[in-house]
Amino acid sequence: MTIFTGNISKAAETRTVDVGGVKTLVTDFNVAENYQGRDGKRHTQFYRISLWREPGAKLAKYLKLGRSVTIQGRVKARAYMTNEGVAACALEMSNPQITFNTANPTEEVDAVIEGDAVPFPAEEE
Repeated sequence: MTIFTGNISKAAETRTVDVGGVKTLVTDFNVAENYQGRDGKRHTQFYRISLWREPGAKLAKYLKLGRSVTIQGRVKARAYMTNEGVAACALEMSNPQITFNTANPTEEVDAVIEGDAVPFPAEEE
């Protein structure tokens, strides 16, 4: 289990994918975690987060660029080739627990996602 706090570095996008002949919603967004390495320098680690089905689609409007979130879940590493033909690795999480970090806790309301309570801010007007 991994827990980290970071900022959304790519706003959420919801799309429909075919999973075994069934059209399924998936919402993807990226989170950047900043940390200080052993070398004393600042580093950034990027994670791709996927939220499946209706709960992800409902949360998408709150997953805005720059928003601070704490993520808890299992990380999966995936190897791939870049457009330039260079081998790379992506860190991904599917359906993690998400906590929105807000300055004013009274802005938070509760939502239920797959049986887990996940706090998220009230919709801005």
